[in-house]
Amino acid sequence: MRPLTPPPTTHVLDRGGSRLHAWLQGAPDAPLVVLTHGLSLDHRSFDRQVPALLAAGYRVLTWDVRGHGQSQPMGERMSLAAVADDLLALLDEVDADEAVLVGESFGGMAIQEALRRAPDRVAGLVVIGAPPLTSQPNMALRGLQRLRIQMIKLWPDRLLRRVFTTMVSNDPEVRRYVAEATAQLPKASFVAVSAAAMQGHLEAAPPLPPDAPLLLACGEREERPIARAMRAWADEQPRARLVVVPHAGHLVNQERPEGLNTALLEFLRTHLPVG
Repeated sequence: MRPLTPPPTTHVLDRGGSRLHAWLQGAPDAPLVVLTHGLSLDHRSFDRQVPALLAAGYRVLTWDVRGHGQSQPMGERMSLAAVADDLLALLDEVDADEAVLVGESFGGMAIQEALRRAPDRVAGLVVIGAPPLTSQPNMALRGLQRLRIQMIKLWPDRLLRRVFTTMVSNDPEVRRYVAEATAQLPKASFVAVSAAAMQGHLEAAPPLPPDAPLLLACGEREERPIARAMRAWADEQPRARLVVVPHAGHLVNQERPEGLNTALLEFLRTHLPVG
């Protein structure tokens, strides 16, 4: 009989006006995998990955990005840089020298920034449904991004949340979770995170270290600009592998967890093996 997994230990860290909450599970000497959720969601985004990772012998850290879930309030500033710095501070908090960083959507953008800031602490990246920060959208897409932020500011709160929930997934169960998680953010926080994501996408960023192991995952129904950018990224990055998960949209890890988990565990066994 497999031994029962002990409950996670909770870590609370005050940073930049926000009280970050994180949860750590697994053996203290096991390799660490850090899971960073997307815009308006929380650590529960990875509920279908954590058991598989623990069963494979990994230590797992999930957390609520500032302004999300239990990490309230948002604090002094919201940006990809701030989230990346928070993530690296959490590595210090749990005494981890290095980890594989997994990020979904906005989280996938933030972990790129974390790698750029501390390459010696990142054993690999797993980016789910997010473009490379080095890709610059064309003028039409840049205009659309700015228009989206204006719409978010102007739309009534209830309408905004309903539209967002229906956009990110076709799966009824996933939509229920997204609606619940998004309800935790005041509209001002939702706008601030959306603006941070847009700004990170529009700003020019230097390329990632060419030797960084990289797994890219997206659903076959991912938004075309994101899917196109991820395919080009896989072609350009020497150590990148792209996995397109069938019958999935933007939130691959929730909609088709088995397909993602298989690719994730294979990547981990190659670049951060247990033992």
